[in-house]
Amino acid sequence: MLERGHIEFLFAQMLPWRRIGPGLARPDAEYKLLSRDPADGACSILLRYPPGWSREGPEHILADEEFFVLDGALEMDGHYYPVDSYAFLPSGWTRHEMRAPQGCVVLAFYDREPTLVFEPGDGAAEMSPRAVQHLDAGKMSWDMTLNDPNLRHLGIGRKNLRTDPNTGERTFLSLILPQAKPPEDKGPQEMHPVVEEAFLLGGSLTGPQGTMYPGAYFWRPPGIAHGPFGARWGATSLIRFVGGKHVNVWTKDEAPFDFDATYRPILPPELAHLAETPFVPQANY
Repeated sequence: MLERGHIEFLFAQMLPWRRIGPGLARPDAEYKLLSRDPADGACSILLRYPPGWSREGPEHILADEEFFVLDGALEMDGHYYPVDSYAFLPSGWTRHEMRAPQGCVVLAFYDREPTLVFEPGDGAAEMSPRAVQHLDAGKMSWDMTLNDPNLRHLGIGRKNLRTDPNTGERTFLSLILPQAKPPEDKGPQEMHPVVEEAFLLGGSLTGPQGTMYPGAYFWRPPGIAHGPFGARWGATSLIRFVGGKHVNVWTKDEAPFDFDATYRPILPPELAHLAETPFVPQANY
């Protein structure tokens, strides 16, 4: 988990789609690799299932699988996962049948190499208190009660998708209200003792590395100061805290904020070329 390089931030639109080969858990689907731990194969990816894709089991994978549906719909063993559906299926979860009749794109996370086993699991995953078989995030209410005074200017709302009962790891949707920026265009920076990972779903979010638009992704290792942030017309992200409980630690000194900050990503060597041609979002008019 801690072997991944600091990514802050890249645009998924600039990454290539790669086809998944036969004999793997999702043959003939395509993926974009957002980040991967070379030590254990843990990875964060976009998965694209073509229309008519299907898969017969029984089978399971040797990794926790966490996913959020971005487009289309996925069917799995009688459960229908449309847009804005979320699931966390622990390692060993048996899959009997999967289908994507109209196609589907999901944001997916695996805590180790997702090795396929061509037989049912032992049933423990389905009984685990860590499991979240299906949440419809669109039907959930925003919790607007965040009371950290250093974040009050953002008007943050949250939809908690999962909190691990063993580790405190957490996945949630984050909402930042429009015209949100730090008072006097400056503010303290925050740090966390665990990894923070995020994918921007809508709107835009500006920080020291520039402005993130939908498709922006970051993987931030523990102990890295970041912010302050602002959102001219609001922002919605999926955020994960990996490796333990989320805690905010604030710096004593303040850093400047600027909506016109230049794109200055922090990328590992293998992704450094993505900074050479900055991503330009499609114009609204």
